[in-house]
Amino acid sequence: MSNDISVLLVEDNLADVALLMELLQDGDSEHWQVTHAKRLSLALEHLCKTKYDVVLLDLSLPDSQGLDTVIQVQATVPYLPIVVLTGLLDKTIARQAVAQGAQDYLVKGQLSSELLLKTVHYAIDRTQILKRLQESEDRFRGVFNQTYQFMGLLSPDGIVLDLNQATREMSGFQDQAIINTPIWEIPCWQTVEISKAWLKTAVLRASQGETMRAELQAHTSQGTLRWFDASIKPLKDEHSNITVLIVEGRDISKLKRAEAEIRQSLAKEQELNQMKNSFISMISHEFRNPISTISFATNLLEDCDLPSEERKSFFELIYTAINEVLHLLDEILLLGRTEAGKIEIDCKTIELESFCREIVEMFQLTTGNSHPILFSVKGRSTWAKVDTSLLKHILDNLLSNAIKYSPKGGTICFTLICKGNQAKFIVKDQGIGIPKADQAKLFEPFHRAANVNSIQGTGLGLAIVKRYVDLQQGQIQVESQEGVGSTFTVTLLQDLSQDLLKPHNPSVAKEQEAFSRNQTLLES
Repeated sequence: MSNDISVLLVEDNLADVALLMELLQDGDSEHWQVTHAKRLSLALEHLCKTKYDVVLLDLSLPDSQGLDTVIQVQATVPYLPIVVLTGLLDKTIARQAVAQGAQDYLVKGQLSSELLLKTVHYAIDRTQILKRLQESEDRFRGVFNQTYQFMGLLSPDGIVLDLNQATREMSGFQDQAIINTPIWEIPCWQTVEISKAWLKTAVLRASQGETMRAELQAHTSQGTLRWFDASIKPLKDEHSNITVLIVEGRDISKLKRAEAEIRQSLAKEQELNQMKNSFISMISHEFRNPISTISFATNLLEDCDLPSEERKSFFELIYTAINEVLHLLDEILLLGRTEAGKIEIDCKTIELESFCREIVEMFQLTTGNSHPILFSVKGRSTWAKVDTSLLKHILDNLLSNAIKYSPKGGTICFTLICKGNQAKFIVKDQGIGIPKADQAKLFEPFHRAANVNSIQGTGLGLAIVKRYVDLQQGQIQVESQEGVGSTFTVTLLQDLSQDLLKPHNPSVAKEQEAFSRNQTLLES
């Protein structure tokens, strides 16, 4: 060592001081600068003012005894090497001082120049190495704790050794619930069995040299469920032995939510595209037939020599085709208004039995005896406050479908049940029925059952019915068996207040009064 070595000798025995000075000066290649202090208080003053390379420290001083002497010097200058000076009977205390942080100890009665110089040099070298190691540890710890990435260190068998600050703050769990615990036993994984099972497997494979990565879910201490991109990597020493497993994690909860929203938007877009294609296909098909009819009849009418009866027949074909087109346009417009929320509810108090009978009579006039409609009523009070326009459309559609999909001569049963605060409208047919596979999508726009064959329809009617029922906070149910028939049940709230009811039909009012009188007589 070519540079001067600055030594602080803390010793109250002058004979020992003289011996140590002599031994130090026996070294040929070193130039020693020795500062002597008899008391610890004086030594601490020197340490605060001057930089030293090493301290030779006696543990028995007038103002300090034992390990406390070492502790006070370390507190003043943390990285200064300390060599403890002790007597033959104090070796135990000297060893404790080394355990406390002193670099070495020397027994005064066994000193030699070579031993003293070697001990001082080793103490200085070891302290420098420890200082560099500590600085490296501090740098690692700074990076470890300052990174936004969640990081942890595991033993090869999966025991948590350390966690960085970001992980501690995110988890919110106390160290005793995490440190020295198998990583799969940490509270955040306990409610997510898939993540817990993956961690067990990943630790096993990482301890064998593999790098593992997966997307996992975990609960924070506040109960929030979050997604993480997690990895476990093995760290090897110079002999290729795996000493530590490095765990890293990145919060990808926002990314997962964004992916879910994109998938949802994509599914909705695909559904809209499918609906658009179905709409275009349906429109092309449904408009082609009546337009072809109109075109055919118009061409024939250009022949002026046609008898009047034939001309009349062709005009009827044209009118029928035009009505079909208008009906289709009406349904499309109705669905559009319903989807846009432009349908307003206008409720009126009506007598339901009379209302339903009028609808049945209109159908019987237009269909003749091809499909008898048997109407029946159950319940005493058939008054209700409903939107008559929406209710008429619902019943018209259900009765029209019952007729359309039933064989000629098939009976349609239409039942009105009024009980409590509910009014039920039940339409039952003996038609072709609805396949089970189609029943789940029955009320979706443009959907038609697979067994309708050539029966005309748009697939919009029941979709509109469902929306009209929903607007009135009602329910619609269907029971159907293919080849047997279908039963549709619409349930609406009657919303009755008998004191405010004012019947629109005088004859119905009289019937109600007569019924009440007869009921009173029967009860008496």
